[in-house]
Amino acid sequence: MTTVGALTPIIRRATPAEIDTVAAVLAEAFLHGDLAPWLILNVDTREKVYWPYFRLLAEVAQAAGWIDVTDDLAAVALWYPVGDRFDVEFPNYDTRLAQACGQHLHRFVALDQIMHEHHPTGTPHHYLAHLGVHPDRQRQGLGSALLKHHHGQLDAIGMPAYLEATSSRHGVFYRRHGYLPRPGYRLPKGPELYPMWRRPRSAWEAR
Repeated sequence: MTTVGALTPIIRRATPAEIDTVAAVLAEAFLHGDLAPWLILNVDTREKVYWPYFRLLAEVAQAAGWIDVTDDLAAVALWYPVGDRFDVEFPNYDTRLAQACGQHLHRFVALDQIMHEHHPTGTPHHYLAHLGVHPDRQRQGLGSALLKHHHGQLDAIGMPAYLEATSSRHGVFYRRHGYLPRPGYRLPKGPELYPMWRRPRSAWEAR
């Protein structure tokens, strides 16, 4: 019989050499996600765009934040430290985004803009931009393990966290990890996003 302890994954930071794998996991994890049809309706086209798109996002996170991964690289989380406002600059981002997304660029730009407009300001926090688990490894607790790992670090320094859930179902998952809903907003002619905020827990609350 497999013990519970044996199922607990090792969490670590991704290395620069693992960026391609990080991108591949995110592309697979989000290929049929809630936002996917709004971004690119055709699945085959979406698959071609998603890898370079998430490769770019992984590079940005590696440079400006952190990429937490399970040791086998089956699950990844892209985090950013945010001061008064979320403002990340990355060389040639606009050009790289256009190259990755092609004729679908307008939707990806709109997503960036509206999420930036609704991002909370004035309170330093960590921003969970993406949490993805390879489809073959979902529902095995890997996403929860990534969250618990980073939340433990945040709680130790009294730092809150922010994310946007892409469905009410995902919102339920994040509520189990201490996130509370904020007012939602809808993408242009698209689905609703569900912003959520987690305040740091004290040692007593974490028991």
